[in-house]
Amino acid sequence: MQKISDLPKRPGRSQRLEQISRRINLISNHFPMKFIQQNQAINIYAVDFDPAIADDARRLREEIVKLATKDLQIQGLQEFTLRGKNIWSSFNVKDRLIAKASFQEQEYVVIAQHKKEYTLSDLSEMMTNPVTQSINVAVKKSLKEMGMIEIGRQSKFYDPKNIECNRINEHGLKVWRGVKTSFQLYQGMPFLQIDFASRVLRDQTALEFMMSINTRNMQDIKNEMIGLSVLASYGNCRIYRIDEIEFGLTPTHTFQLQDGKQITYQEYYKQRYNIQIRDLQQPLLVYKDKRNQDKIAYLVPELLTMTGLTDRQRGDYKCMQSVAKYTKLTPQQRDDEIYGFYQNLKLHLCKQNIQLSDDQNVQGFQLQAPRIFMGNKEYQTDQSGFFMIKDPVFQSSHIQDWFMVYQSKGKNDDDDVDFIVSELQKQGEKIGIRIERPYFVMLKDNNIQNWLQRLTTEIGDKPPQMIVTFVNERDKDRIYGQIKKYCFQDQGISHQNILSKFLRTKNPSSVASKIAQQMSIKLGNPLWAIPKPQGISDRTMIVGIDIYHKLLTNRKSCMGFVAYLESECLNTFAKPIIMREGQELSHEVGRVIVEAISAYFERNGRKYLPDTIIIFRDGVGNAQIEALKQTEIQQMKNAIKSINKNYNPQFAVIMINKKINDRFFMVNGGGQQQMKSQLSNPPSGTVIADKITSSSFDYFITAQYVTQGTCTPTHYRVLENNTNWTEELFWQLTYYQCFNYQNWTGAVRVPACVQYAHKLAYLIGDTYQGNIHKRLAHLQCCL
Repeated sequence: MQKISDLPKRPGRSQRLEQISRRINLISNHFPMKFIQQNQAINIYAVDFDPAIADDARRLREEIVKLATKDLQIQGLQEFTLRGKNIWSSFNVKDRLIAKASFQEQEYVVIAQHKKEYTLSDLSEMMTNPVTQSINVAVKKSLKEMGMIEIGRQSKFYDPKNIECNRINEHGLKVWRGVKTSFQLYQGMPFLQIDFASRVLRDQTALEFMMSINTRNMQDIKNEMIGLSVLASYGNCRIYRIDEIEFGLTPTHTFQLQDGKQITYQEYYKQRYNIQIRDLQQPLLVYKDKRNQDKIAYLVPELLTMTGLTDRQRGDYKCMQSVAKYTKLTPQQRDDEIYGFYQNLKLHLCKQNIQLSDDQNVQGFQLQAPRIFMGNKEYQTDQSGFFMIKDPVFQSSHIQDWFMVYQSKGKNDDDDVDFIVSELQKQGEKIGIRIERPYFVMLKDNNIQNWLQRLTTEIGDKPPQMIVTFVNERDKDRIYGQIKKYCFQDQGISHQNILSKFLRTKNPSSVASKIAQQMSIKLGNPLWAIPKPQGISDRTMIVGIDIYHKLLTNRKSCMGFVAYLESECLNTFAKPIIMREGQELSHEVGRVIVEAISAYFERNGRKYLPDTIIIFRDGVGNAQIEALKQTEIQQMKNAIKSINKNYNPQFAVIMINKKINDRFFMVNGGGQQQMKSQLSNPPSGTVIADKITSSSFDYFITAQYVTQGTCTPTHYRVLENNTNWTEELFWQLTYYQCFNYQNWTGAVRVPACVQYAHKLAYLIGDTYQGNIHKRLAHLQCCL
């Protein structure tokens, strides 16, 4: 297990911090926690039942232990909490505890045996141990005392009494609102993180949805339902993902219980949950546990509620607006929800020896945004981080040899394509992108094989600069992946796709300008440039790594590796790495980083190697830190040493986590908690690196400016660092790089190299799952 001492310490800050930032007052969703009795220990007891209780019958276990409470208290276990198959208590009873309980005409024996004692000194930032778990158990117990139930495995609790409160009748939906909690230890101090949670439910069972598909074709039904999530409100009240539909099984089929007895699904649900299944001919849904593929659950559709939105609902603007009223809360609304939960939870936690404080104040810094260089002009963004491209771009381009490929059924189709080309030329000219008339490749049908054969004939031995395809939305899925493979892997030609909805847009000139920009940058011509922060070497190579999984379709995972080949970050080295399904860590990054350093050497005239290498690694969580250090990071360090025995660049690896529940709100006016009547999202460039951070080196940054809902910051944890950089230099590099993603005129959530790595991993992993042609490896945004 990873220890906090194994991670780099936080470097010092310099006086320059005051020059590049301003201090701002924030509040967070972290509430300081202390223990009323500081010397109190936590005792773990193993619990067994006779007769045995099924693993998934959590509520039954809880009911039996609840009935046995008085018997256990008499034996010395005066206060305790049931956690899975363990009991947690502050009372230490060494003797074996035996209690009896009667439930539904069945006699049960509860046997509890003391296993181990832990004290608060065992708390650790990087390890989940019984102390941490016991605190989480105490919180969960308090939430249950408040009448809430846990849904799923992510500590999200919902109040059953409120399930019908937020109905959207016109769309057959309801939004179940709740709370998510997490115990955190920051710099040795315990905090309870509290956040708002929501779950969209449909007024429709899985069986009703299955019947609404209006087809008897089994494969069509599978295509619609596999991958969706359902709520089982019986038993553990769990969320299940549909992994398969077993049309050969019905509720009248039998399965084997743990005791070896055979029972039908109909009988099981009646005996276990007192539920009478009505439709005995319905097929069963299949759920496969990701943690244990051998663990399979068969589910009855009529007992399951559909969750989430359909594709049609997602495409319905009014529907999405209605849902957003309950799910996308403003900062003020979200904090009101959080604080309301805090006040209720605080009262119950006192009984568990835990006292919460409402000191949510956190100090942050707002970094100055970088200057933006375009053409002969220099721009400074405001606190939103947005800017517009109205003047000539940083590097002009001349697109003179390109194909426009489309299906032509007559003059209307030809006119549509002429209009598109005309708009591209007109809008591109305004910003320094000169686009000549293309070579038109007209197809009579939408058969992809005919398209590829025709392209091969037209290309011959002289590939064009770019191939642009114009397709209908209905043909995209069938054509897009094949065209990408043909262009990227087989031919080494940049590709741009245009959908027919372009013709229906309200502002075709604006869309045409964006497409012209895309065409230009895919040929290696950056639209703008970002200066490097003062103090960073001119010979720095920045690398972004991310992973893409598509587990539901049994496809292999793909890692995207993107490295900048000079300090201006204008040229890239890109490499996809295909890995086995679900694999998180790669054993090939050592080889690939050597390729990237070689490309850097070639790009810079074979004069020098990078003297500083900064790696941003996305797609892994805290539980994988030790594995990441032992595999990828060690591989890269060894690979760098293998280049030259005297080669020893400065090296840092920064892990990125976007899937977090930390929230920060800007205090407008006064800066005191009692005056937090007007809260807003933090401005672009906000950094949090005090109080709500670890004892090692980590920080939060909100690079993006959010105008709808609540902003989610990005968490950065430094796993390796031998640089001489100050702390604020890491912040500044991270923030500046968020402006370098050339598909968005503003700051994105993560550094651009990581966004490009994600784009590369997604495109290759979602389509042909192969390599890219060597001619495209150096082109920024070639995808």
